[in-house]
Amino acid sequence: MELMLTGPGLGRPTVTMKRAALFAATLSVVLGQAPVFEAASIKPNTSGRTGGGISLYPARIKIINSSLKFCVEVAWNVKDFQVSGGANWMDTDRYDIDAVAANPITREESRTMLQALLADRFGLTIHREMQDKPGYALVTGRNGAKLQPPVDDPSVLFSRTPSGDRTLNAPGVSMAQLAGALSSALGATVVDQTGIDGKFNISLQWTPDPASEPRMTKSGEPMPLPPPDATPGPSIFTVVQETLGLKLESKKVPVAVIVIVRANRPSEN
Repeated sequence: MELMLTGPGLGRPTVTMKRAALFAATLSVVLGQAPVFEAASIKPNTSGRTGGGISLYPARIKIINSSLKFCVEVAWNVKDFQVSGGANWMDTDRYDIDAVAANPITREESRTMLQALLADRFGLTIHREMQDKPGYALVTGRNGAKLQPPVDDPSVLFSRTPSGDRTLNAPGVSMAQLAGALSSALGATVVDQTGIDGKFNISLQWTPDPASEPRMTKSGEPMPLPPPDATPGPSIFTVVQETLGLKLESKKVPVAVIVIVRANRPSEN
């Protein structure tokens, strides 16, 4: 199914309430009756800083020092390897976006509103398609799974140790949720093919491989590498097999991809 978003104008300094209402009506067939931002500012960030990211408030979104492609990731709730197409500047140019809603909004509403804002201000046009990409199947190992019962805390937390190792703590998650977390860690799609039902307590620690783990979070920047003198630990593949009794098998998997058809740089406001 193809989803096309086109913005009626580019490079205007603010989104007025009247214009926002008209734009909402234009998008209603595609996006449903969703609210739009009452006002938004988009400015190029030329600071040269390496950090960036997003902050969500009850009625506001602030995106700092981030690329258009990162904004697409946030708006469509996809990972970086699920966005393709577009010119080089969509990866390299950085922007600060400050968008305010008239009333508190949900996370899902904020994504829909960000989609509309990107279409309006960047003239963003996208479509969805399925592409076969290198990924992994999460399967049960030869000797069977070794999974711990869950605790009442269905969260997924990534962190980095002083030595540079990565950790994943995920109490009370399903195999599908574990596959999603491993997908974030590996920067590639992981499909659950274990056939295991229920929720489990997952705790893993591994040494990252820069070639296969380019980014762990949607921060817009690569995760830092381990110190040069750090003692290498087990890989994520070894840890998954030895700790969980599961296995990550490399294979081509179908991936839902957002393809950028067109976008333009907005004028500074």
